[in-house]
Amino acid sequence: MRLFLLATAAACLSCAAAALAADKTVHDRKHGFSLTYPEEWASETAFDNTIRLKIKSGEGGLTCRVSENAYDPTAPDNPPDVRAFMEEDWQVSNWQTMVGVAYESAAFRKDRLAHFPDGYPVRIADMDFHYADENVSFYGHSRIALTLRRSHYGFVDCGVAGDNSEEVERKWAPLADEAEKIVSSFVLDAD
Repeated sequence: MRLFLLATAAACLSCAAAALAADKTVHDRKHGFSLTYPEEWASETAFDNTIRLKIKSGEGGLTCRVSENAYDPTAPDNPPDVRAFMEEDWQVSNWQTMVGVAYESAAFRKDRLAHFPDGYPVRIADMDFHYADENVSFYGHSRIALTLRRSHYGFVDCGVAGDNSEEVERKWAPLADEAEKIVSSFVLDAD
């Protein structure tokens, strides 16, 4: 019996190591962030001036985008103490100001404070949105991690899209854990 338990434990450890090996961690030194995602996912880098990495799990699955850009704490409306802002002064309405403005409509929920491995604060929330312009219209749901460092800000947005909110809800349910894992792996480098 003891040999069976040892063999089973060794097999479980081997499977866990294989599962971890299937993930790929990208550390973009130029833009100062890292993200871990399944190795088999398709990826694009240098997508545009703010989206630095785009990954996709496949047709109809998750699409995740990492954005990073310079941040000026001395600008008139920007908080000078970004750590205090993220940890103490944050309000759910800040999501709308910082992210939701890119959509026709956006609603944020499940806002929570988390921390990077170095203890720096990051905000995480779920977003239900509708995007529309002259060429396209779609609904979506995503999980987002957002943070501000002294000289730059960044976020990762992992979500699904569909023709209506019911379709989006069906797509999201089996992918929520995977999105959480990827979003939680996001780290914006220290200044």
